[in-house]
Amino acid sequence: MKELKILVAGCMLVGASAAYGASVSGNVSLASDYVYRGISQTNEEATIQGGFDVEGESGFYAGVWASNIAFDGSIEIDVYAGFGGQINDDLGYDVGVLHYDYPNDAGPNDSSFEEIYGSLSYKDLTVGVAYSPDFFFESDTATYVYIDYSLGLPNDFGLGFHYGNQSIDDNATFGTPNYADYSISLSKTLAEIDFSLTWFDTDLSSKECFGGGKVCESRVVFGLSKSL
Repeated sequence: MKELKILVAGCMLVGASAAYGASVSGNVSLASDYVYRGISQTNEEATIQGGFDVEGESGFYAGVWASNIAFDGSIEIDVYAGFGGQINDDLGYDVGVLHYDYPNDAGPNDSSFEEIYGSLSYKDLTVGVAYSPDFFFESDTATYVYIDYSLGLPNDFGLGFHYGNQSIDDNATFGTPNYADYSISLSKTLAEIDFSLTWFDTDLSSKECFGGGKVCESRVVFGLSKSL
């Protein structure tokens, strides 16, 4: 039933975009792992992901995105809406709300949660924050602060750096202490397909990672994506 409601909401977004002249775009991607804030969501297995977005001339946007996962019924569906734009040629902004949904969740606590997010970008540098009033698995309030920097390389390669810090009010319920994650990515577009190779890591030890898991360890992920 929850999947049907999300599908109907997505169809309504497409219908509204056509009625008001908004642009519609889609995306699909394949990767050797799905890593969210430094932690594998597919238990180090491959992932297929995709979604679509509608965007108006005012800067308002909304979208739906989905991925396979290795818990809670094997699917994650995200629904989001926000407003973004440029203040000037160098300075941009983005604010919005994002709902993470795990429609087949059968656990004792509800995994689905919402975040309010915002970011400012100056040229190739982006600083952002996301706040959840009730984070994953009902682990109370949580705040994620991050900084990204992208750098152009010769032959149209891109180099990206990321550092983030996740704080969670109820660490015991979530399964880890507060932690930092970081990554370095190399990317290139060939034949309208975006290729990437990314190294991810966190500062969590194996014992701190959900009682001894490997999903918080360092890993290299290969991915490719296509805009539709």
